[in-house]
Amino acid sequence: MPKCIIDGKEVEFTPGQNLIEVARTAGVEIPYFCYHPGMSVVAQCRMCAVEVEKMPKLQTACSMAPTDGMVVKTKSEKTLKNQKAVMEFLLVNHPLDCPVCDQSGECDLQDHSFKHGDAYMRTTEDRRTYIDLDMGPVIQKNMNRCIHCTRCIRFGDEIAGIHEMVAVKRGNNTEITTIDGKQLQTQYAGNYADICPTGSLTIKDFRFKKRVWFLKKTPTVCEGCSRGCNIELHQDADVIYRTVPRTNMEVNKYWICDEGRFNYQYVHDADRVITPAVRTGGTLEMSIWKEAVTAARETLKGKKVAVLVGSDLTQEEGKLLLDFSSKQWAGSQAFHFGTPGITSAAQDTPEDKILRRTSKTSNLQGLEKLGYKGFTSLPHGVEAVVVFRGGRAVVPEVKGIPVVGVGVFNRKDTENYAAVLPGQSFAEKDGTVVNFEGREQKIKRAIRAPRECKGLSEVLMMWSNL
Repeated sequence: MPKCIIDGKEVEFTPGQNLIEVARTAGVEIPYFCYHPGMSVVAQCRMCAVEVEKMPKLQTACSMAPTDGMVVKTKSEKTLKNQKAVMEFLLVNHPLDCPVCDQSGECDLQDHSFKHGDAYMRTTEDRRTYIDLDMGPVIQKNMNRCIHCTRCIRFGDEIAGIHEMVAVKRGNNTEITTIDGKQLQTQYAGNYADICPTGSLTIKDFRFKKRVWFLKKTPTVCEGCSRGCNIELHQDADVIYRTVPRTNMEVNKYWICDEGRFNYQYVHDADRVITPAVRTGGTLEMSIWKEAVTAARETLKGKKVAVLVGSDLTQEEGKLLLDFSSKQWAGSQAFHFGTPGITSAAQDTPEDKILRRTSKTSNLQGLEKLGYKGFTSLPHGVEAVVVFRGGRAVVPEVKGIPVVGVGVFNRKDTENYAAVLPGQSFAEKDGTVVNFEGREQKIKRAIRAPRECKGLSEVLMMWSNL
């Protein structure tokens, strides 16, 4: 393999890599703002400029492909002087409002200012200011913090496939905005905040809720559709505050859609059933576990039962239910459900050209591998139904016969249920899901389940022993 020399270290590289990526493999950090590995290179922030022997001027590392024998200096006097000058230029108009900025603690401008900037400013002029227009329900814009990296413009054009972000005017008056001041249209708007190196574009839902250094990060898998995007759940004190994408070049690359980003919110829904409930006098009333399980058993006792299993459950839970239902309810039939209109993996198709799938649950492929058939209608003669759900699957409407729910439900969804045994959502358990490509991935518990919610194995153990 060809080799180059970076700060005295001999480094092997693959043709096609740029100097930023090659230096990273050698443990050398080259600072940058406008570069992003998932988008085109524009080399306009100049922060990554480095000295290359036999070249009279500094070269931008993001656009420079190394050659065999090239000698690169990232700590030379010329390089460091350039970095300090770029930081001073970028901070001329920045409001320096880190104490109130949601990006504080994970801000590239903040980090590079500390590492490569100067403690003193020479400017005395007033900073420019903007009045920001509403960009829609997802993104809060603060143009005063913008450094014109154009990542947002390139994301819209190259990834989201919608030309909605533009730069207007010139020089010190340049402004990044949407075309004609319209609200953002893309279903991937949250990624604008992810790629913004400053606090210019932030998530409205997360705004002023929690400082990022208090958040605990759990790598897991999104349950928003059958793609199974890799994500991190950020929580503190068992409260999820946000979801961010986790890089996986084979599944979702660097991105997630807004539907998956905000899917976690049902976990903390005030209407969620978090204590066992039994129908008495026409309404669901809170109960204790022993009484609720007994009521559920009595509801199904001696009846021909249909078992409906949400394709938002894990492989482990799906296998457990197959074994349990065949022993507990002899002759019962088990079906999977999840997305209205989709009863098999063959019907699951791309919803757009980026990530979204038409199946809105994470484990449709996995349950079919276990032998579950898609639910279309209740078999003839069924006298009762037991529904197992992880929280994401849309429960089919069942009328005229008693229903028992086990898992994650809202009160409005269980108005006619005989009993509800509260379970755990995807954020509250470990397990395996299989995406539309047949790829097995692990979900991990990020928070503890609220109140008296129990894992499926514990619920079934109580059912068997009472």
